[in-house]
Amino acid sequence: MLSSRNYMIAKSSLSRATAAPTLSVLSSASGIPHGSSSLLRDHGDGNFHKQQKRSFLGIVHAIDKRVYRWAKGVLPPISKTENIALGCGTIGFDRDIFGGSPSLQKLIDTYQPKLTPEEESFLANQVTRLCSLLSDHDVVTKKDFTKEAWDYMRDEKFFGMKIPKEWGGLGFSTQAVSAVLAKLATQCFDANATVAVPNSLGPGELLVRYGTPEQKEYFLPRLANGTLIPCFGLTGPHSGSDATSLIGSHCVVQKHPKTGELGVVATFKKRYITLAPVAGVVGLGLNLQDPDGLLGGEGEEGFTVALLERGHEGLRMGPRHIPLSA
Repeated sequence: MLSSRNYMIAKSSLSRATAAPTLSVLSSASGIPHGSSSLLRDHGDGNFHKQQKRSFLGIVHAIDKRVYRWAKGVLPPISKTENIALGCGTIGFDRDIFGGSPSLQKLIDTYQPKLTPEEESFLANQVTRLCSLLSDHDVVTKKDFTKEAWDYMRDEKFFGMKIPKEWGGLGFSTQAVSAVLAKLATQCFDANATVAVPNSLGPGELLVRYGTPEQKEYFLPRLANGTLIPCFGLTGPHSGSDATSLIGSHCVVQKHPKTGELGVVATFKKRYITLAPVAGVVGLGLNLQDPDGLLGGEGEEGFTVALLERGHEGLRMGPRHIPLSA
C-alpha cells in the first residue's frame, strides 16, 4: 500500500505541474537534490516562481530512511565484546567484496604471500610423509590415527607450527599453516582438524602475546613438541561458538579461604570439543565476574580464558562422542 500510494502522489504532482502555462525542469546538476525536481511556474506576472516537487524516487528514499531508523532501534545493541572484536581486525580485500567492486588484479597486486624455503621444504617433505602414513578410511572406521602417525606429528612439531622457535616451535607464517592444512585435507580431513586446532584455537598464540613468563616457560615448549595437545572449550549445551553468549559457564574471583591467594571458582559444562579425548590441556572460555572488586583494576569482568591441565581437581572429561558418525 505504501508503494502504491507514493506512486499516486508523485503522479498527481507531476500532472498538476504540467498544467502550468510555462514549465522548465532543472536537473540535480543545477543544485537541486537527487530525488526532487524544480519547477519554474509563470503566474501571469512575468516572473517565474520556483517550486520544488519530490519525485517518486525521492519519496521511496525518505521511506527507506525511516524504515532504517526503525530497524536500528529494534535491533539489540552491539555488546562490549563485539565492539572489541570489531576493532581488533583489519580491513583488506573483504572491503572490496562487500562494497560490490572486487578486483582480482588488485588482489594480486596488493597481496603476494610467499613461503620461505624452510616452509616450502616442510610442505614438500614432512607433510608429504605424514600424508603417506594416513588412510582416511582406516581413520574413520577405527576412529583414531596409528601410533606411527601420532608420533610423527609430535616429532616434526606439527602441533607447534605457530609457536616461535625460541620456545621450541617452527615459527611458521599463517600462509604456511594454511598450505599445510590444505594439503592434509586432501588425504585425511581428521588429520587436517587435528593439526588445525593447536595452531588456531590452541593457546599457543595467546600465551605468546599475553602469557606471563612462568606460563610461557611451562606451556609453550610442551605445546610445541606435542607433550600437551590442547583443545578449546567454548561450546556448551545451551550456547554455541559465541564468546558473548557463555550460558552456564561462569567463574567468580575469590580469595583462597586459607592462603588468601587470589583465584577463581569456575562452574561450566562444555560439549562437542574437538580433540578433548586426547587433550592434555584445556582452554576454557568463561564469563568472569568480580562482585567484590578483588581484581583491583588489573583485569576486567567478561570473557576470559582459563587453562586447566587434564587431571585438574574437579575437571571431568566425559565419554567420547562422535556426532557425525554416532
